[in-house]
Amino acid sequence: MKTLKIVTISLILTTTGCASLSREDCLYGDWFGIGITDGREGAIASNFVRHQDACRSHGVEPDKAQYLAGREQGLQQYCQLDNAIDIGLRGIRYQSVCPTALDVAMRRYNDTAYQVYQQRKSLKDLDESLASKERSLQDKKLSDKARQVIRDEIRSLDRKRPYLRDDLYSVEQQLDRLIYQQKLH
Repeated sequence: MKTLKIVTISLILTTTGCASLSREDCLYGDWFGIGITDGREGAIASNFVRHQDACRSHGVEPDKAQYLAGREQGLQQYCQLDNAIDIGLRGIRYQSVCPTALDVAMRRYNDTAYQVYQQRKSLKDLDESLASKERSLQDKKLSDKARQVIRDEIRSLDRKRPYLRDDLYSVEQQLDRLIYQQKLH
């Protein structure tokens, strides 16, 4: 039953963006379970204030001690170096929620993975821009001057592409070294 509550509350929090909880969620909320969910997602401790504000509007005071105990348990699952990499590769920044002993490593792994994400995104954006400009050249109404401007832009983007690929390769190598070091320990 408790697992069902956690799953239900987790779904509610995901769909509402944690901005508010319904009256029923506040009245029957498993604050320990909500804390676990928030911890597993790396939510900052002040997330409780949002839950508290939502529940106060329904005349309910959440159980902070239960929430924090659950969040602490959830953080044990979140505060893994593999997770720091995973969230970084998805474009999510680490929010310094892990214990001090892990914080520096979590930040380093996440920062490196986030750089890979950014470089991949930059390369993808450049490719999309190139494709768009190449499609625009097919417009029969373009003047010769406009076509020349677009061709110049395409050449400029083409010149940037190898540098972006090199940068991506470099940060992917850094990430590979971190992963390798992690496996050694």
